[in-house]
Amino acid sequence: MNDILIIKIVFGIFLSIGGLTLILLAFILFYKYLIQEKRCTSKTKGVIKKYTICSYGGTNGGVHLPVVYYYINDKEYKVVGPKFRSYITITINTPITSNTNIEYKIDEKQRLIIKKHNNSIVSINKNPLEEIYPIGKEIDVYYDPNNPKLSYVLRYIPIKWPFYLTFISGVLVLIIDLLILILL
Repeated sequence: MNDILIIKIVFGIFLSIGGLTLILLAFILFYKYLIQEKRCTSKTKGVIKKYTICSYGGTNGGVHLPVVYYYINDKEYKVVGPKFRSYITITINTPITSNTNIEYKIDEKQRLIIKKHNNSIVSINKNPLEEIYPIGKEIDVYYDPNNPKLSYVLRYIPIKWPFYLTFISGVLVLIIDLLILILL
């Protein structure tokens, strides 16, 4: 066997595995965002019991989303939310501010806008969502009656792009792999 042929075969195998992995990840991680809107037709009440550990919207002024627990047929489920299309943080640091003031609003595009006035010397950041959604508050959860684990909180946010991006990337890698094997 020719050395170039061996390299093409090994490279082709790795590209194929990479492309198939991307396609598999698209379905495992992001497919639920394609079907949530149509399937989540039932509504129940959930209770906020804690907040996420990881911060959404960046490390500087990011927010921790509520974790909502709800019961369907005496079985407990949990969902993170409500989610937002994007997070905008505006931080103003001045030495004369005595404490941290946080203003927040949710605009018509479902973006969470946080405006903070910090003391530039010493400031303590708190999660602005804890004021809107305190622990123990009941909140609406929409779920799929056939699969109660599939759910969202308050409103559907169309975040289908991660699925399409991952799936199309996987398909493109497979097409490039085939072109390399056929043309070279």
